[in-house]
Amino acid sequence: MNDEFKHSDEEAYFTEIASGHLEALRKAPGVVTVITADDIERSGATHLDEVLESVPGLHVNRSDLSRLEPVYSIRGIQNGFSAQALILFNSMEIKNPFSGGLPAVFRLPLNSISRIEIIKGASSALYGANAFSGVINIIPKKGQDAVKPVAQIRTGSFGSHDLTLQHHYTTEAGTGYFLSLEQQYSDGDNNRIIAQDLQSTTDNLIATDASLAPGPLNTHYSVTNLFLNIEQANWSWNNWYWENNNAGNGQGAARTLDNSGKENIVSFMSQLQYRSIIDQQTSIEGNTYFHYLDGESQLTLFPANSRIPIGSDGNPFTAPGNLINFPDGVIGIPAGTTYRYYFDLGLQYIGIVDHILHFQTGAQSTQFRSREQKNFGPGILTGTEISVDGTLTDVSGSPNSYITNQDRQNFFLAVQDQWHITPDVTLTLGGRLDHYSDFGSTFNPRAGVVWEPSPDFTGKLLYGEAFRAPSFSELYLKNNPSGIGSSSLKPEQIKSYEIVTDWIINPELQLTNTLFLYKASELIKTELKNNVLVFQNTGANKGYGIESEFKWQLDHNLSLKGYYSHLKSKNSNTNKTIADIPRNTAYLALNSDLPGKWQINLSNHWIGSSSRQNGDNRENRGSYTWTTLKASKQSLIPGLKLAVIVKNLFDKEAFAPSSSTIPGDYPLEGRSVWGELTYRY
Repeated sequence: MNDEFKHSDEEAYFTEIASGHLEALRKAPGVVTVITADDIERSGATHLDEVLESVPGLHVNRSDLSRLEPVYSIRGIQNGFSAQALILFNSMEIKNPFSGGLPAVFRLPLNSISRIEIIKGASSALYGANAFSGVINIIPKKGQDAVKPVAQIRTGSFGSHDLTLQHHYTTEAGTGYFLSLEQQYSDGDNNRIIAQDLQSTTDNLIATDASLAPGPLNTHYSVTNLFLNIEQANWSWNNWYWENNNAGNGQGAARTLDNSGKENIVSFMSQLQYRSIIDQQTSIEGNTYFHYLDGESQLTLFPANSRIPIGSDGNPFTAPGNLINFPDGVIGIPAGTTYRYYFDLGLQYIGIVDHILHFQTGAQSTQFRSREQKNFGPGILTGTEISVDGTLTDVSGSPNSYITNQDRQNFFLAVQDQWHITPDVTLTLGGRLDHYSDFGSTFNPRAGVVWEPSPDFTGKLLYGEAFRAPSFSELYLKNNPSGIGSSSLKPEQIKSYEIVTDWIINPELQLTNTLFLYKASELIKTELKNNVLVFQNTGANKGYGIESEFKWQLDHNLSLKGYYSHLKSKNSNTNKTIADIPRNTAYLALNSDLPGKWQINLSNHWIGSSSRQNGDNRENRGSYTWTTLKASKQSLIPGLKLAVIVKNLFDKEAFAPSSSTIPGDYPLEGRSVWGELTYRY
């Protein structure tokens, strides 16, 4: 093995996501991908969704349920809110307890990130709820890292501009400070035109002309991302503020175009971490954080001058329905504030020969406080009105709100043993018990064998179980025609099996293959019950496939990496293929360092076709290829770097799947060109 490859493997690719302690990536008892800050900078990606597409078996879809938000589909396991993948920021859960997934209209800049660690497969034995299909841990830069201060300006198509300012400082006493400010703004691509929406269908049925279709998706965003880290000896204090202000709501909350609707989301986390080596055999780690999340959606569910059937409960499209005129539109402003308090304590003990024992316990308290204003619904309309204007009624705290205030507490205890049976074989056994105040207890085990008969080959056999906790909306949603909660819901369950081979064919070429199988049960779906859609544990899926990944250093200045992923996933009850999930995906990226201090990255991501929902007679959604080019050059001024980024280089038409309500699918962005100026001082 040459020194360059060895350095990359042993230093840049250490990870702790698969076992809770730092170890070489190839020896970790899990299927792990690490994306470094250098990988991000070279790729041309400007936000999290783009860089995650480089991970085998991970596809970022767009939600048909909620504002075109990102759906992180790992091995085809997904729902409309990314609730089945656990997303962490420095091990803190980025979670909206109402949906169970990410905050609304989530978009994360990349310049403050040190690395991203992804583990695929059921991982609740380490991470608890929602580590169902996998875990994505976003690790920011820290005060004690060797990070140069940065100023960066980026501007591009669609009225987009980005700004980054970062400062790093270390005192003589060893206290490290890292401060990062990132802002991203865009008007959105107004050529992403929807020909028809739900209002178009209503117009055709009752001879009105209210729909805004044909018209563009509302994809405006204005993101602020602030991070402050202070480190001293064993202590680390992290403060993260993120907001998306006046963001567009995509296809509209009711799948009707909404040009005036906006989303205002604010998230703040403050975390204190402590790590200490007590003696040569024992170390401890403590972690506590507070999360404040506030979201308000200003929605025009159906546009001005619409005529909508309103039921006796005051809701649209419920029986018996009478047609009512809405000259100002059907308007709703649901909102909610979350307060989350978290604490855990971990202990690692290596006093037993050939064993690494890990114990962890912790608790979490979540409070969700709702508020709502609207001009429809119970207590506002009776279904007998002729015309309703835009006057809003505040139903916060009343029986007519979309959800009552909710509280949840959970406690957990986890145990794991990594036993080095021989120098070549390591056995990992572990499990975690979680107890929730609203739905009870669940235990999830894991097991793994890692075999390394030579420095050039590693084999792994892995098994894990996981659960997804029912969200507050699935448990308690009310007064909502799209679904009613059921307080008797149980957590979703999954079992996953993996076989991994990692082979260094020669010092320049590495090949990794993963075979996987999973079976998921108790999946939460809406089912028609007494003419009302109710959340029920009626779903069951199964899937299997292969992921093949390679890294090839052709010479000192030229490298290739890529993957191919194949998936088959079916509904266990009907044996039909799961809809909206590409069966095949592939990725190929070329990195080249050229004379004159030029760097070139050319990446191609191919997304295969996917099936439609049962009863949807449209043709299957076709495949597409997405190409990104980044060319950068170090200028004559020390520390100054210039770059040009072109996304969707060949301006290909590409679409994310929609329901038949929007028959043309959701067009993705056309070609965009960006200029970037970076100064490190």
